[in-house]
Amino acid sequence: MATRNEIIERTLKLYVAALSDAADEIGIGAVCMDRGITPLTKCSRIAGFARTGRLVRSPDTRPYDEKQLDLFMSLATDADEGDVIVIDMAGATDCSAWGQILTKIGIPKGVRGAVVDGTSRDIHDIDKMNFAVFARGRHPGTMRGRLDMDSVQKPIVCGGVTVNPGDLIFGDGDGIVVIPAHQIEEVLSHAEQVVATDEWWSDKLDEGEDPHDLHKDRPIP
Repeated sequence: MATRNEIIERTLKLYVAALSDAADEIGIGAVCMDRGITPLTKCSRIAGFARTGRLVRSPDTRPYDEKQLDLFMSLATDADEGDVIVIDMAGATDCSAWGQILTKIGIPKGVRGAVVDGTSRDIHDIDKMNFAVFARGRHPGTMRGRLDMDSVQKPIVCGGVTVNPGDLIFGDGDGIVVIPAHQIEEVLSHAEQVVATDEWWSDKLDEGEDPHDLHKDRPIP
């Protein structure tokens, strides 16, 4: 059985659109996060295994509970090599759920990136660490006193797609795909065939071949 790092290396040889096409061929259903989830950082390729967290609005009726920050930090402090932190902010856009401190905590743990259905901050500093963050946008505000942890390592919805802990997360400039853990091998095998077909088409077009003839020989993915 392939190790997590072997799967990540294999994935990074591909591109997100190929995995999307492969998932369609297999009939998995929607695997693409919506187009609002885009790379904020210069590093725009990310591959790893989902470590999930869901945030909810803090009650207005109580002071901020510092234990919430400990629980939130556990997303990074308890991470394993090859994890991608995936966060559902429950629609909040008035603060950020990822920044430079969590990045510095996560990198030594082997965290490969973060995907936030919401906003992030400290992007200039995160860029210096060559770390990938995908989100809906930026916001300088702290989550302190605004958001609480609802769950860690439970199923969430991010970018309109259900994400379970251990699912394969792959992102590039085109967006993010989420591949269910039990179908990773099947999707990667099909995606490699998609890439091979794309490369064949590219070579034939460079040679001046007629696209309609090529489509008869090997339909475009």
